[in-house]
Amino acid sequence: MKHLVLPFILVTLLLFGFSTKCMCQELPPEWIFDDKAEIANWGGMNNLAPLEVGTVTDEKGAKRTVLKTKSTGVDPYVFPDGGWQGFIADIEPFDGKKYDTIYIGVRVNMANAWQIYYMTKEDPTYTENQHQNIQIDSVDVFKDFEFKMIEGGWNKKTIRGFRLDTGTASGVEAEIDYLSLRGVPAGVKKAAVDSNDKLAITWGSLKR
Repeated sequence: MKHLVLPFILVTLLLFGFSTKCMCQELPPEWIFDDKAEIANWGGMNNLAPLEVGTVTDEKGAKRTVLKTKSTGVDPYVFPDGGWQGFIADIEPFDGKKYDTIYIGVRVNMANAWQIYYMTKEDPTYTENQHQNIQIDSVDVFKDFEFKMIEGGWNKKTIRGFRLDTGTASGVEAEIDYLSLRGVPAGVKKAAVDSNDKLAITWGSLKR
């Protein structure tokens, strides 16, 4: 009996480790832009100046490390950690029902409609059928938003990748503090609900 105990323990540990790894892989992506290495795999840029991670001062005098983008045409977009084929290998597809909200903290120089195009296991293409408009109106001040992804059946599908369109005009300059599908980053307090059918919720200033 003693001879069976050690193999049993080893098998149990291996199974536990495998299970833990699988759970971690199910988490959707999150970027807080504290390091330029975070954007190393962002690809497929169009109508955008080279992306830059840098430090800025917000309207309260606090320092923030952000992703800086500037549109150079009317169709600016980039694929966070991926491209036309989906996420890079180390970001696994995730359940759109469980993770149905995009969280973003941003400051822009002009209000504009942004867009999220996405591809899924069920439909592995980027089309008008799988996209949602998001209104970014945080002109000259940082705001924290959450956007419920309801268009195109996001919450009924397995998400394999998405494209971020930072506006529909040339000259849109954005400073993105974070972009997350995991939830509101620590230190953000809920402030108010946007009136746009509750698709967007505005959050209080990010404390750092």
